[in-house]
Amino acid sequence: MVTIAEVSQDLERFTIFISNLIPYSDDVLCTPIVGTWSIRDIISHIMGWDKNFSKTLNQVINNEEVKLEEHHDVQAFNEASVAFGRKMKLQDLLQEAISQRKQLTVKLNMVSESAFVRQFHNSAYTLETFLQEMFINHDKYHEEQIRKYLQTVR
Repeated sequence: MVTIAEVSQDLERFTIFISNLIPYSDDVLCTPIVGTWSIRDIISHIMGWDKNFSKTLNQVINNEEVKLEEHHDVQAFNEASVAFGRKMKLQDLLQEAISQRKQLTVKLNMVSESAFVRQFHNSAYTLETFLQEMFINHDKYHEEQIRKYLQTVR
């Protein structure tokens, strides 16, 4: 079992990764690297999940009923997140993604330890396991894709 502080640190690490993308050209960041998705699209996709999950954390903080699960239509959610990011200036998107992740970690740090480790009703997850699986592991998966691509453009 890990602590809220440890999970927060892992989540914050992604903001550093995004910051390191800022010097790259629009061409590099907007070239498809996985199917039709570019680095821009991947960052936008992650930012969409961060925004969405911040609402869930608000519910946890307010002791409201929460069901920890993936979105009922992951494909549509991802497409909407990517489309949203494509309408933004690239540097604005990167800054917004950093901001959203920081907001998520601030909210996470408002959650009680007991809420962090308890099994949620009608869910196979605790907040800890959900964040580990759906966010931290997900971040690492996409970071690896991006790193592999960036090694080819240097």
